Amino acid sequence: MFNLEKFLRIIIGFALSVLIGAALMIFVYALPNARAVENIREALPLYEHEGNYPSWALGEHSKLDNFTDAIILLEIIHPATNLINAAMLNPRFGTTQDAEPVEALIKVLRGDSTGLSEIIYPRYWHGCLVIIKPLLTLMKANHLRMLFAYAIFILFVVALLMCQKILGTPYALALAAAVMILNLVSVSMSFQFATIYLITMTAIIFMLKKNRRLFGNDLYDYFFAAVGILIAFFDFLTYPIFSVVMLLIFWYVLNLRELLKEKISSVLKMMSGFLISWGIGYVGMWSGKWIISQILTGCNTFANAIHQATIYSRIGNDLANVGWQITAFGAIQRNIAVLGHGPIRIFLFVAIIFMLYILIRYRKSLTCRLILPYLFPAALPFVWYAFASGHSHIHAFFTYRNLAATTFALICMSINIYRAEKN
Repeated sequence: MFNLEKFLRIIIGFALSVLIGAALMIFVYALPNARAVENIREALPLYEHEGNYPSWALGEHSKLDNFTDAIILLEIIHPATNLINAAMLNPRFGTTQDAEPVEALIKVLRGDSTGLSEIIYPRYWHGCLVIIKPLLTLMKANHLRMLFAYAIFILFVVALLMCQKILGTPYALALAAAVMILNLVSVSMSFQFATIYLITMTAIIFMLKKNRRLFGNDLYDYFFAAVGILIAFFDFLTYPIFSVVMLLIFWYVLNLRELLKEKISSVLKMMSGFLISWGIGYVGMWSGKWIISQILTGCNTFANAIHQATIYSRIGNDLANVGWQITAFGAIQRNIAVLGHGPIRIFLFVAIIFMLYILIRYRKSLTCRLILPYLFPAALPFVWYAFASGHSHIHAFFTYRNLAATTFALICMSINIYRAEKN
């Protein structure tokens, strides 16, 4: 149960994580980049062909984000004359902050600096550099994509087999449905899409393996906080809510037998505590970058980050000057539209028919006990879209993936209703 003692321990934990994160970033910027530059240059034809936002199939769900991946590669290429400043401000060459970085990457690799200047990007940790830069000293950038694809597939297979063995085939199928909605092809081809998936799937495997210890020793608050910290360190604000929703549902179904002995209010209170733990880790680690960056470099990172967060959370006509008419409802609607595009409709249609059948067939047996532990996590992506309406509307081609967790939660709810009725 979440309490003051755990709160203080988590605060200390994320404070230490901020220091460790800063040390890791300084370390990775201290690594020589000559070999990485050559391996990135070998993949130049790939980025020349694809551009900033290529699609491997029709539809937004198949769109890749070379825009952000190019930023990552430009940061690896950029010379670090001052290690602390480089690690905290993450400089790169480009034209303007929001210009097309793939074009800047091509120019830099060709030795053409025309129209380029140094740009800083300090509001994220850019922790993915800790993994990507060392790997790029060993392989080409296009081969790194393949390595990510192998890792993503292996984790999916391991998680699926463990889920089937521990929870049963229906829950394994629910997990498979969620992963299909994520679209593993796109996830494996964009570095920034992969981070949330890799962290979440690893966390799920860990829960399946160590649930008794985590649950029996009351360690889940710390576990959720640790996952939040990792996501804040590695992610670029892609689909973070997917992670916490998936973990909340797995926590509930893994411990369903014990939790049925608790009042529904106690279960929801525990879930809220885990959500708070995850939020402290996530927000604390993220804002920790703003603070430590400002302390170590003197750059007003905090004000820059708050300004950008305000833009992404604005509702109404605030982004009309760039052509966006954004509302909370519009952001939700747009993400649902991307979710239901293309072949994904087939899986959604089957899932919806199954859920409707269960709800109608067993409507007289429905209780708060059966549905609230699933509906509470399932609603979190919609809260996220309403809060970050600007970001969610503009970047719906990847933020829609949060709804994969909602789908997973609702399918698991249907499974639980069916099993409860049969029992």
